[in-house]
Amino acid sequence: MNNNDMLTVQEVAEALGVTTRTIRNYIADGKLKGSKIGGQWKFLRSDLYKQIGIPVENPIFKFLEDENVSQIDAIFSVNVPITSPDKIEKLKNELIDQYNKVYDGGENRKFYYQVISPKRARITLQGPPEYVTNFGSWITDSLRYY
Repeated sequence: MNNNDMLTVQEVAEALGVTTRTIRNYIADGKLKGSKIGGQWKFLRSDLYKQIGIPVENPIFKFLEDENVSQIDAIFSVNVPITSPDKIEKLKNELIDQYNKVYDGGENRKFYYQVISPKRARITLQGPPEYVTNFGSWITDSLRYY
């Protein structure tokens, strides 16, 4: 475990879009588990992700830490602010439709859409460089109208 796996009260509050007081109330009520380290509350990122329903697997970390590379691989990731539930839902559906029409079934092509917090979503592509650059360009163009 490294320091990136541990979050402070402030970081958890920002991720959840609540105040630090709310986080302390969650701790007191047993809704959130943490450990006191050096007098400060610390939380495992994986525990927080499980609690709020975000998949623990982080494709970016997995990509960076993978030592069993047998082919050329690329990654593209973009964080998108959630300005309204309707807009982000429309964007997500457009992305999924494009992926299904053009890229689904391709070998080693991965597409991730994650809601990271109430204020932010993340789109990540992984696979052959041609796939990542082509679909990444399409996503970039789509974000201009988001």
